[in-house]
Amino acid sequence: MTTADTTPARGGTTSAESARGETTGGETFDVSTVVQPDRVHGSVYTSPEIFRREMDTIFGTGWVYVAHESEVSEPGDYLTRRIGSNPVVVARGKDGRVRVLLNRCTHRANRLCNAEKGNANSFRCPYHGWTFSNDGSLTAVPMRTGYGQDFTRVRAGLGLGQAPRVDSYGGFVFASLATEGISLAEHLGGATTAIDRLLALSPSGTIDLRSGWMKHHHRANWKMVVENNVDGYHALFTHASVYDAVRPAKVSHVPSKVDVVVRDLGGGHSEIDYSAEYRKLDEEFVWYGRIPRAKLPEYVGALEEAKGPDAAHDALVVGPPHTLIWPNLFLAEMSVMFVEPIATDETIAHTGVVAVPGQDRLNQRTLRRAEGAMGPAGFLIADDGEIGMRNQAGLAARTPEWLVLSRGVESDIEDETGIVNTDKSAETPQRGFYRQWAAVVGQEDQA
Repeated sequence: MTTADTTPARGGTTSAESARGETTGGETFDVSTVVQPDRVHGSVYTSPEIFRREMDTIFGTGWVYVAHESEVSEPGDYLTRRIGSNPVVVARGKDGRVRVLLNRCTHRANRLCNAEKGNANSFRCPYHGWTFSNDGSLTAVPMRTGYGQDFTRVRAGLGLGQAPRVDSYGGFVFASLATEGISLAEHLGGATTAIDRLLALSPSGTIDLRSGWMKHHHRANWKMVVENNVDGYHALFTHASVYDAVRPAKVSHVPSKVDVVVRDLGGGHSEIDYSAEYRKLDEEFVWYGRIPRAKLPEYVGALEEAKGPDAAHDALVVGPPHTLIWPNLFLAEMSVMFVEPIATDETIAHTGVVAVPGQDRLNQRTLRRAEGAMGPAGFLIADDGEIGMRNQAGLAARTPEWLVLSRGVESDIEDETGIVNTDKSAETPQRGFYRQWAAVVGQEDQA
């Protein structure tokens, strides 16, 4: 295990001081003071300066999940979301194009749209009545003669700010606030296999995320919420009540008893992959409470008709993914979670249900299962929320300075899918997450 580095850094500032975000303007952030191959400094969860850097770099320049196409399926449909600290409106225009507009009136900065979702061809500012089309253009200014003759010349530049790059894969819409950078395909890399795995369970190859979102207010740093989702070590302890209550469990949660791997897919993406264990069992719906296919005849029949019996059987055996897509999207089997960072110790987790178009019986079962796991009185997210809060509270003790991520480091192997560990309890996903974090947050200041 790496020992603490106490050598002076950047003109006499110690590594511990720099790790707490005590930097001066214009300096390049020495990321090695807070993230090392097998550990992270506690300040990555507590430093306001580091949080600001995350908003400027991870969320300010990279690809971030904002919505699913099914949520804005018709012209005029819109949602209000956030990209880091930036409030945005995700809107489908009459031309069918999905845009991500900054939710800020260009007149006096009033938040333009307060509703979580709706359908509108235009947005009218409640402060002074400036009105914008859902393509972002300024369409009306009350009493505009008061601005004089020059206003006509500058008016075209007063449309709503927009994310310059918006793209989608498998219906999942991502946006980047940077004008240049890698493509979405490059960003997703091997994580596309997880989206493909989810879509393979739908006869139409599409999913629907319009069932609504449950919001959970976590008193924890956003990274604690997402990295916990691909932590295979905590389940036996944090979720002991689940396994006592739910019989039978889908598979054993003792790592030595199952053929399950944890995987760093690269680019910050990671997963817990049960597919080898499921294929070994060769039973359909193990991941879905072992329900017999006779309970869902319409769904199974439609899937077989669309994909053929063999491909349908494989999809029903393997099931959906358990994958974190950097930085804020989690494919939680038949649920989807995205996180909204609010402050160093505050995160909103939005959890929705994956519905399969045209399969009402299946969707009702999925909704009930999601309520039991992720609902307000659900087992899983309540446990994780408490653990995150306790983690954040524990960081008030600033000694020891570092959090250990070395479990399984010596048994990691690399193959064509990424860095893999056959011990489900290995911290391989977390090491991959912070490798990407260091690469992005440690980039030089853009100013």
